[in-house]
Amino acid sequence: MTKIITIAIKPTLSCNIDCKHCYHPLSERSDTAISKETLEKVIRSASEEYETAWFIWHGGEPLLLPLSFYKNAISLQEKYFGKDSHRVSNTIQTNGTILNKKFAEFCREKKVNVGISFEGHCNNVLRERTDDVNENIKMMKKNGHKFTVCATICKESTDDMIKMYDRFIGNGMALSFSPVIELGGASSDMIPDADGYAKASIDAFERWLYDTDAEMPLMPFMNYVLSALGNETPADCSRSSCLTKWICVYPNGDLYPCAKGCPPELRLCNISEIERLSNAFGTDAMFRMLSSSIERREKCATECKLFSYCNGGCSVDALSEGSMSNNGGTSCTIFRKVFTHILGTMNRILADRPDLSVYNKFVRDAVIGRLVDPAEP
Repeated sequence: MTKIITIAIKPTLSCNIDCKHCYHPLSERSDTAISKETLEKVIRSASEEYETAWFIWHGGEPLLLPLSFYKNAISLQEKYFGKDSHRVSNTIQTNGTILNKKFAEFCREKKVNVGISFEGHCNNVLRERTDDVNENIKMMKKNGHKFTVCATICKESTDDMIKMYDRFIGNGMALSFSPVIELGGASSDMIPDADGYAKASIDAFERWLYDTDAEMPLMPFMNYVLSALGNETPADCSRSSCLTKWICVYPNGDLYPCAKGCPPELRLCNISEIERLSNAFGTDAMFRMLSSSIERREKCATECKLFSYCNGGCSVDALSEGSMSNNGGTSCTIFRKVFTHILGTMNRILADRPDLSVYNKFVRDAVIGRLVDPAEP
């Protein structure tokens, strides 16, 4: 068996709001929902080929499907992977507008991670129904449900990352930042300036680094810290060799290599055309994508000292910035600046051995772990 697969399932591309930066423009959205037969084939095939599978329920807005759909999905996982199995995990990414107590209780019972796409006081810049999301976040907090706030940063909200940090991390909520990329409905004037985003990210990292009251990690910076300290786990999915390790299932059964908004030329095949999930990785579309990605990574390996940390970056990000075979775009610039700062910070801490009590507990524990096991990264 292959070790692990990440499967992003988009059970519908329909949505109840119209986010300006959505991967899927209006022309791609429909009320079509994934069939029971397709869902079962995906789950069964994954159980037969992979030791573990991480299912990410994406969209569209996945909560437009009823709770019964997710009860059936979990039942299928229990059937094929085993009840209470450590072989399978689930995350659902929602805009938070229709999240309710009943679904939240189901997620807690079945250990489904919840990600809420939300930017706090900047939410109306990209999204809608901010008041509804605020009320549902209050409900989640009041009832002790675990969740992560996933904030997408555009040009207009770049300078507000510290305020978002104080709003969410300061109130015990996990938080992740990611920039808008020019795919789907996103226009070029939404894309953050690379230097400005990098500076705001470094400021947010520093705020978190010295926040000794922080109860939650700040992503992706926690992963960058671990990577800088020599952890073998890649910094994040955008900085790993994810091809053939991720797959995305559309409502009609079409398979794509990534949950981001992939253009038609990246369609691998339809699941009805193959017997095993891994067969999708032997298609012509995957071969072309791998060839372009290898070309880009060969350039990165010879041109950049951070290649061992980023693996040439995300192929779909590179495509959105012009060409999958070329590096040096916005995402590359942001990572290089932010990671270089974090790498330098971690190296200074390891060299100077300062009083670790001035740092948050996540960085403190990561540094102690490295000092206890000082293997070279």
